[in-house]
Amino acid sequence: MSVRFPSAVDYTLALQHPDAAFSGPALRGAVFTSGFMGPEGIAGSSAVVFRADVGGTDYAVRCYTREDASSPDRYAALDTYVTVARLRRYVGAVTWYEQEVLVKGLRWPVLTMEWIAGRHLNEYVGDLVDDGDTDALRSLASRWLALVDDLQQARFAHGDLQHGNVLVDADGQLRLVDFDSVWIPPLRGQPAPAETGHPSYQPPGITATGRWGPYMDTFPGLVIYLALTALAKSPELWEKLNNGDNLLFERRDFVRPHDTEAWTLLAGLADPETDRLAARLRQFCAPGQAPSMSLRDAISGEGTGPEAARLNWWERTGATPARPPAPPAAGMPPSPRFNPVHTQVVYQRPALPPPAAYQRPGLVPGTGPSPARRPVPAAPLGVGSWPEPEPLSPVRPAGWPQFTPATPAKRARSALPFSLRHQTPLLWAQRGLGIFAAFAGLVLSGLFAGDHQLVLGIALGTVLVIASVTLIMLTVNVKR
Repeated sequence: MSVRFPSAVDYTLALQHPDAAFSGPALRGAVFTSGFMGPEGIAGSSAVVFRADVGGTDYAVRCYTREDASSPDRYAALDTYVTVARLRRYVGAVTWYEQEVLVKGLRWPVLTMEWIAGRHLNEYVGDLVDDGDTDALRSLASRWLALVDDLQQARFAHGDLQHGNVLVDADGQLRLVDFDSVWIPPLRGQPAPAETGHPSYQPPGITATGRWGPYMDTFPGLVIYLALTALAKSPELWEKLNNGDNLLFERRDFVRPHDTEAWTLLAGLADPETDRLAARLRQFCAPGQAPSMSLRDAISGEGTGPEAARLNWWERTGATPARPPAPPAAGMPPSPRFNPVHTQVVYQRPALPPPAAYQRPGLVPGTGPSPARRPVPAAPLGVGSWPEPEPLSPVRPAGWPQFTPATPAKRARSALPFSLRHQTPLLWAQRGLGIFAAFAGLVLSGLFAGDHQLVLGIALGTVLVIASVTLIMLTVNVKR
């Protein structure tokens, strides 16, 4: 039976007294960056990370909240391999401490690594987009391609490449964090980590075991490279496709890689380089299959193997959502018409000659003296008559310019940052109420403590503080 790991709150409370929490002398003198409730942590899916000053150097102290996240042998092998492969410019030094921190009567492992003073990739890209700096976006795309190429030539796979695990430091250097899913040759044959990666950057239908290997960075690497290349062509895509937790693509775009808004907007750019990269990414969206080539080979098209047979898999398997071609009218040959968005052939019904006369509804044309069957003469269009069908547009002649979908009008941009731009008066009122409740809770705690009713004061204060924090957090992650 596995032991339940501490939560982020448990670690926050324990690290308020590092001299008592840590067993080794290296971290007992750590000075943690403090927040509202003590040491300020960044919670993830498998660990919470704190920033601490240890001997004058800033470190990221990673405390695990899940048992299967990582192990000391993995990180020991990682640290040695990074040094031998000369990847320190991308991966900082890491140190694993077994049974280091005391939480709720038990000791748990801790991982420390160099604290990287930088900005997350999506924040950095957002600023470049706001500035309209397309040259910097092209340069960033080139640096990203070089990073992935260096890693793959060194037989190193990060396993969870996404905007939150890529930092851009003050010198513009790309740095990586969070190596719980890493693959390196010394780990070959070991069980795959349980992490499956950020869904907006991973191929659909792939298990943790199925994707784990030397080329598992090819798909997310291509997702990011295509996004940066497209933004360098059209920064307006950011406003239309970024949701605060991606660059341009979402998981649904990989499940149906042909008819979502992202693919339509990319096709509308009519840019050969973007079209070529988009076609390669569609190819890697085949359900249940992961790329088995490097990113360089995938982009150049020089790779061989299963990928070559996956081209246009969505058409061969019937996965395309396009409606089947309408059958031609009897005796009429079909007229092909090219649709550039879905890359398929549909059929256009030729215009039929107009009838000699319109018939009133309910009457059947015929011959004979019966009034119910007498023909109705031609008359101008009026109430109770059917309009003449408009003739369909002729087939587009060869040499006409390619159809480009209309680009939606760009929304007016506010000067406020994204996190403030999408707040409403109600959310500000909720946040203000939460802050007031927190202040009232602290005041009540002090008053009751002064009257020697410490337990009651702490209880009331705690309830108010928890309620206030809940209100504040409910108003933080607001999506557009």
